[in-house]
Amino acid sequence: MQDQQFDTRMIVRRSKLYVPVNREKYVVKAWTRGADCIILDLEDSIAPADKAPARKLVKDVIPVVKKGGADVLVRINREFEEQDLDAVIEEGLSGIMIPKCEFSEDIERIDDLVTQLEKERALPAGKIQFDLIFETAQGIINVEQVARASSRIVSITTGQADLSVDLGFTRFSELNFEQYFYAENKLLYAARAAKIQPHGIGAQSNVDFTSISMGQEAMLKACRHAFWMGYMGTSVIHPDWIQAANEGFTPPREEVELARKVKAALKEAYARGRGSVSVEGRMYDVANMKHVDYLLARAEAIEKREAEKAAALEAVK
Repeated sequence: MQDQQFDTRMIVRRSKLYVPVNREKYVVKAWTRGADCIILDLEDSIAPADKAPARKLVKDVIPVVKKGGADVLVRINREFEEQDLDAVIEEGLSGIMIPKCEFSEDIERIDDLVTQLEKERALPAGKIQFDLIFETAQGIINVEQVARASSRIVSITTGQADLSVDLGFTRFSELNFEQYFYAENKLLYAARAAKIQPHGIGAQSNVDFTSISMGQEAMLKACRHAFWMGYMGTSVIHPDWIQAANEGFTPPREEVELARKVKAALKEAYARGRGSVSVEGRMYDVANMKHVDYLLARAEAIEKREAEKAAALEAVK
């Protein structure tokens, strides 16, 4: 793996909304939805006969969906990766989403292609990021190695629908936990070991991000559960999930306030030559300070991201 060039812990993409690039009614509204990131899709939501004309739309659609301050990714087709990359590596693109990841060599090849396109188009070298999707048993087996294959990689996730097909079982909402427990937890640990973001809602029974019938409270609960497990955001196919994702993957206010108290108390304790302190009936020490510093930095990054989106929306009024 090359040296990491992004501070991946501070990238804020709590909600990533899939938008079929050739569906104008979705494209023109995408920037108003409040998502941290828009995924322009060239893969599953595009009919086979429409792949070629769809990729030609990306260059013009990027500035449209960016108006609300969202980052922009494009999900490419693996079978047409060279054609797709040639069409989408443009000014304003934050990164590409690579499906069906299985081998490090594939990611290295795509990295080389993107590097060449950046050079040819006078784009900043190495700035196009990679989000990886693992959708096969082979991919899950190799996830630790693949997650380190390129310094462009900032997040990884599973594709549970395609994974179930590859594994040969029918998805049952009441069995989601058992069906995806191994894959999701292996991915979670692989992401943390590679110092990149794990995305998704993990292995939870009776939770399906394709469903909008759950209600906002249930959606928020699912996203919060994923947050507590260590996930940092998720992709969604319907805007009704965006609010829940943004809130669910944000450190709760009470946790942030407690973190500030703990940091202040520990600093005071250090000044007195003590390594631990009691705050609200619990003991905290040096190890806790590391978590506190991360939590506060993450909250600050999210606050900054929200301000950027608000400023972008104000600018287009």
